[in-house]
Amino acid sequence: MPSGGWETWAKVPRELAVAGGRYVIFDGAMATYLHQCGVPIRVCAEELNLSKPRLIEQIHRAYVEAGATVVQTNTFAANRLDLARHGLDAQTVAINEQAVLTARAAVADRASVYGTMGPAAGGTRYGALLTADERSRLSQVYEEQALALIEAGVDGIVLETFPDLEELLLALRVVRVMAPQLPIVANLSPEEVGVTRDGVLLTKAFATLREAGASVVGLNCRLGPYGILRSFEQIVFDDGPYAAVPNGGILHRSESEGLAYTGDVDDFARVMSDIARLGVRWLGGCCGTTPEHIHKLVLALQAQNSRETWAEPPQKPSSIHVVADNRRDEMEGVGAETPLGPSIVDTLKERTAVIVELDPPKHLSAARFLAGATALSEAGADMITMADNSLGSVRISNMALASVLKQRGIEPLVHVTCRDRNLIGQQSHLMGLHVLGVRNILLITGDPSRYGDLPGATSVYDVSSMDLTKMVRKLNDGVGFSGKPLQRPAQFVIGTAFNPHVHNFAKAVDRLRRKVEAGADFVMTQPVYDPALMEQIAEATRDLGVPILIGIMPLTSARNAEFIHHQVPGISIPAEILSRMRETAPEEAQEVGVEIAKSLVDRALTCYRGIYLVTPFLKFEITVRLTAYIRERTATAVASAARRE
Repeated sequence: MPSGGWETWAKVPRELAVAGGRYVIFDGAMATYLHQCGVPIRVCAEELNLSKPRLIEQIHRAYVEAGATVVQTNTFAANRLDLARHGLDAQTVAINEQAVLTARAAVADRASVYGTMGPAAGGTRYGALLTADERSRLSQVYEEQALALIEAGVDGIVLETFPDLEELLLALRVVRVMAPQLPIVANLSPEEVGVTRDGVLLTKAFATLREAGASVVGLNCRLGPYGILRSFEQIVFDDGPYAAVPNGGILHRSESEGLAYTGDVDDFARVMSDIARLGVRWLGGCCGTTPEHIHKLVLALQAQNSRETWAEPPQKPSSIHVVADNRRDEMEGVGAETPLGPSIVDTLKERTAVIVELDPPKHLSAARFLAGATALSEAGADMITMADNSLGSVRISNMALASVLKQRGIEPLVHVTCRDRNLIGQQSHLMGLHVLGVRNILLITGDPSRYGDLPGATSVYDVSSMDLTKMVRKLNDGVGFSGKPLQRPAQFVIGTAFNPHVHNFAKAVDRLRRKVEAGADFVMTQPVYDPALMEQIAEATRDLGVPILIGIMPLTSARNAEFIHHQVPGISIPAEILSRMRETAPEEAQEVGVEIAKSLVDRALTCYRGIYLVTPFLKFEITVRLTAYIRERTATAVASAARRE
């Protein structure tokens, strides 16, 4: 357990009013908060140090009033490379100097001022792959910015949002040489729990950063509060101070708000309190947080300290057991084209259909995925559906896995996003799926790539999912995207997604109706946990003329339920289910989650012919049980109907 000796480094001129001086409290977001204050999203936030210093000062002051004891300068991307994108590279020094002066004027003697530095060029390149010339160039970039901040009189430096250990080490070593006495906070921003983007386990990464001169090591940004909590639960703590500065939640697209963050201030404060119980003492907020987040955090820490409820860290989560599958894939018999599989629409006309989602792996071992697909098929699943690099994270191609499943006699339903392929690649991809015998597809927009594990990748979005639906309908007419004939028509069965968890339900249904008019043959919903909402969806979509597959995703723990409710875009869980999961002992939570899912299945079967099960964390054993349960229920219903006749 770390000692939390923050006073060794932090120069906080006032007595810290949080939990008897246990904590250093960072401020919250700058750029996203500026956007909330009316600044257009594409404006260079760092330039506002020169053109609108009073606005920046007001934001700093708001964070201090909220309880921040360390204010970070508005200089995250104020390095020469990033400023050059706005034609401002010649003003690099002036922007950094003014940022320090503005922050100092705002805080007076009430908080420290730390100079913030982010990865040059947005951290879009892997540090381990940088050439010697690139390293030299980056060192000069970091040196220029650090010198401007140091000479302007900062109390410390924050290096933040570095996805790769290598580039953070490069920046840290440059700054430590220039400022041997200043405190330096080094925050990694991994995209996966427990490991940096360049593949270093966090315990080792933190130790390496301390050896290189970091005063405080920690995590910020991308993983959000839940992901950062899970990461700290997995590390081996040493005696040095740690920092946790997560986003307010997960960034997503909102129909009403555009780009927005999930979660709320109370949930943020609660999860941050859990992080504090582990021994993390430097706490604050990153993208999507506001002065209200910081104020709630301070109140939560004060309340926690007054109750004296400091607990030992929770037990580390057990590792996932991978089931080996030693069966050899046989390629014989696969000709130029594989016969098309059955239509999900036709299946739904004959019986209740069960579609089960199974995530493609993020690594090259597909054994557990294939074992799960086989077990689900044997349990009665009609099709296995696979996302297309969900959340912008790289996974094994669902086209490749679909081909393997077809060879094993398992029918795939493949997701196709608008994000990853331009129209040339998109039509080629779809033609390839057709040749492989993949008939059923789900067309979706796809999460932006800049929020996945390759933030430098380009999100294409040549067309929307609605436009893509119209274009695939053209393929079914034997016409390519360009208007050229295809010699024969495709036979795709086109699915579309529906998110019922929105403020304006009627508007969402109207958009769904337009998707159906564009050519969608069936609909798959986001997971639904409210039986009343299930009935509302059934009633609202009754006249669409296409089948609806209602989404059900079993819960695995209280934390899983909280995360889904507060952090996953487009999903809401009723209070009574959240309460039930909270009150259940951890060792019994997964079984309770299955029982909740069964009750949802029971209600769904009264108004839907299609069930769309989502497998959590590749725990296919859970969805195998639910698939078997659905088959038992439907078989009983058929037998009862036959006896009545």
